[in-house]
Amino acid sequence: MIIVNFDLSGLDTKILLFLNRLGNEKWDALWLFITNQHAWWWFYLLLFAFLIYQWGWKRGLMASVILILALILNDQMINFIKNITQRPRPCNVESLQHQLRILKCSPQYSFFSGHAANSFLVATFLWFSAKRKDKILGFVFLWALLTAYSRIYIGMHYPSDVITGIIEGILSGLLTGQFIKKKFLVMQQNSPSED
Repeated sequence: MIIVNFDLSGLDTKILLFLNRLGNEKWDALWLFITNQHAWWWFYLLLFAFLIYQWGWKRGLMASVILILALILNDQMINFIKNITQRPRPCNVESLQHQLRILKCSPQYSFFSGHAANSFLVATFLWFSAKRKDKILGFVFLWALLTAYSRIYIGMHYPSDVITGIIEGILSGLLTGQFIKKKFLVMQQNSPSED
């Protein structure tokens, strides 16, 4: 058990409070929707369709399965790190509870943001592994950025949690994208016919 304090000179908390207080009640429902991963089922179906469009049925399905496995592995690693670092979420820090706009809270630990990491893993994977860079990929990065910011907006994460999650997600997405490109290159060399 390692309890981690990343708040150098209170900078992380100051940035958190500034960004969190930018919100207002008119926008709360939108940010709660953005942060709710279950509300995005239709978006995940579109991403699956995009992979099929990019790679064909066989490779698109394989890319989808690999992406899902990467997300499961990534999520487990994040939970492992959260349990080691045991950094409390800002919404659970007593001294911050009266200063934050808390829209949602959880007893789990804060470092680092799984929402930020996983959304950037998906966005980076799609960008890196795509045969053609379609405009939808820009929207995917916008979705990832909004998802990451939503964690600060609702009071669940410090900025350093989100930034670390973004960096980790990009690196994981690059590794997963590199793996899939190599896998598809080998498949293409072994089977010249398209699926």
